[in-house]
Amino acid sequence: MSLKEKESCTPEHSTENLVADYLRENPDFFVKNPSILAELEIPHEHGGAISLVEKQLVVLRDQNHETHKRIHELIEIARQNEELAHRMHQLALTLMDANEPKDIFATLYENLKKNFYADRVIVRLFANPSFIDSSLTEEFVGKDSSEESLFRGVIEKLEPLSGKMKRQQQVFLFGDDGDNIASSVMIPLHGSDWGGILAIGSFDAEHFQPGMGIELLANLGEILSFIIKPWVEES
Repeated sequence: MSLKEKESCTPEHSTENLVADYLRENPDFFVKNPSILAELEIPHEHGGAISLVEKQLVVLRDQNHETHKRIHELIEIARQNEELAHRMHQLALTLMDANEPKDIFATLYENLKKNFYADRVIVRLFANPSFIDSSLTEEFVGKDSSEESLFRGVIEKLEPLSGKMKRQQQVFLFGDDGDNIASSVMIPLHGSDWGGILAIGSFDAEHFQPGMGIELLANLGEILSFIIKPWVEES
């Protein structure tokens, strides 16, 4: 047996373990012996001593405070989610009312920047447009674009990805402003034989965190994919 193990087996330590085990196995001990409960005192962190009952009240008060704090946090999160869901609903209605691709994207960019506190918003579609004058929208980068490989994982998983982008992704999406984007979320867009990315960027590194709840943004991706579909050239 090591010296450390011998020290841990001192009579005083063994007695403490026995008392602790006994109290765990007999939770009604103080109910049957209330006089002992009243006599017990616990050293206070600010000096002096308090009774066991007072100590329990302090612990319960702290736990109650933490519980109330957590409840208020959950209520605030629920309120924010409800407000966000309302904004998403209004955005979807506005997008569906747009008549041209340029109107769809302009509305999308303006809304996300204003209502979702984004610094940059961009859509890139790895597809060909179904209309003749493709110069009207820079969002269509072509079905054979080599940059599609940078986003293939996100598009194939059909799950938004938040956090810090890879530099190649940032430069492709945001150009010269790419290095200023400290956090972002990439939302996959997709059709039967095409894919794309809706990217929302922030200069704040804490704005989009990995693993954050972005279910509503995933829903936006589905809605936007459906709205864009008629403007995408089919194979």
